Amino acid sequence: MKREDFKKIIKLRSFWKIDKRKGNYELPNGKHLSDYVSDLIESQMKLDTLGIRKNGDLCFVSGGTWNVETKEFEDYTLMPSFKNNEMCSYDEMQKRINCLIRELLY
Repeated sequence: MKREDFKKIIKLRSFWKIDKRKGNYELPNGKHLSDYVSDLIESQMKLDTLGIRKNGDLCFVSGGTWNVETKEFEDYTLMPSFKNNEMCSYDEMQKRINCLIRELLY
């Protein structure tokens, strides 16, 4: 899925207005819009089993779960259609998600 298409889905699902001109405004419950958008992005990615590729697009993903024995998160395996799989660490995926949040809000 193209990154821009995913951003459109997030904007359409959002109850609150996502607009770069308004930025990271405070919601009535005292939290900021970035917290809400972060939860929305992560829930949509989990629902559709998506991860963010190095080029920014989204594709099917596996992994990223907590390993009880090693006490750390497993790496993600991104599986784009008709392309080679891509490995991504948990920390790198979080950076990619944060970058997507910043693109939507700032």
